[in-house]
Amino acid sequence: MQPFMPNSAKMIIKGMMVLFLLLAPLVPAMAQDDLIDLVDLHLDTPTLARGYTISSTDNTFMVGVRPEVLAEETRVIIKHFSPAGLEFPDGLVPVSDIYEFDIFNKAAFQNKLPLMLKFILPSSSLSARQVYFYNGVLGEWIPLPTAYQDQNSVKGIIHLPYAKMVVLEDAKMSRGSASWYGYKNCLCAASPDYPKGTKLLVTNLDNNRSVEVVVNDFGPDRTIHPDRVIDLDKVAFKVLGELWQGIIPNVTVEPIKE
Repeated sequence: MQPFMPNSAKMIIKGMMVLFLLLAPLVPAMAQDDLIDLVDLHLDTPTLARGYTISSTDNTFMVGVRPEVLAEETRVIIKHFSPAGLEFPDGLVPVSDIYEFDIFNKAAFQNKLPLMLKFILPSSSLSARQVYFYNGVLGEWIPLPTAYQDQNSVKGIIHLPYAKMVVLEDAKMSRGSASWYGYKNCLCAASPDYPKGTKLLVTNLDNNRSVEVVVNDFGPDRTIHPDRVIDLDKVAFKVLGELWQGIIPNVTVEPIKE
C-alpha cells in the first residue's frame, strides 16, 4: 500500500522537478577538456531496496542513496571535473574537484529523504570548509548543511536529483597561533590574508585580551607554519601575552569595519 500524499505536496514536488530541468542548462559551462572521468551505472529495484553508495572513480566523492529515496529504477551518472577557471564567491577557494551527479529518471526521486554526500579531501586545514551546489537561477554557489567527519572529509545532504557540487574553504584563516617580531615597535602586524593598511582585531582566547593592529607587512609563511594566523609586532604581542612565550597558541583574527 502506497502512503498517502496530499495533492499540494505532489504539486510542489512536480514543480521542483520542472525547476531542476530548467536549471540544468544554466549551471557553469564545463568544457569536455575539464572532464577527468565519469561513472555511469543503473540502479535496479533490488539495489534501491537495500540502498547503495555511488562513488567517483577516484573514491573522493560519494552519493549515498538510502532505501525509499528513489521509487523507480534509474540511470545515475557522476562526472568529475577540474575547478580550474571557474569563479567562486569572494574569499572562498575550492579544496575539492567539482562533481556533478545526475539521476536521469527525475520522477523516481521522491524527496522524502535527502541524498547523502561525502567528500574526501587531500589535506586537513584549520579553515572553515563547506559543501556548495550551483544554483542556476541565482547564478550562485549555495552552501549546504555540512558536517566534519574528520580532518580530511566532510559530509553534506541535498534534496535534488541533479547538482554540481564542490567543497569551498575560507581562504582567510580566522583562528590559529600568533608569533611576534621586532620591526616598527608599533601596534602593527604581518598577515598572509589581508592587504597592508587593513585594521584587525586580534584576541587571545586563553585570557580574553584583545588588541587592534594595522597590517604593514606580509607573513608568516603558511607553507612553513600552516597553523600560524598572524605575526604581531612585539608591542602588539605584549598586549596579549609575554614575549618569552614566543607563540600565543590560540588567537582569533577579524577585520575591523570602519
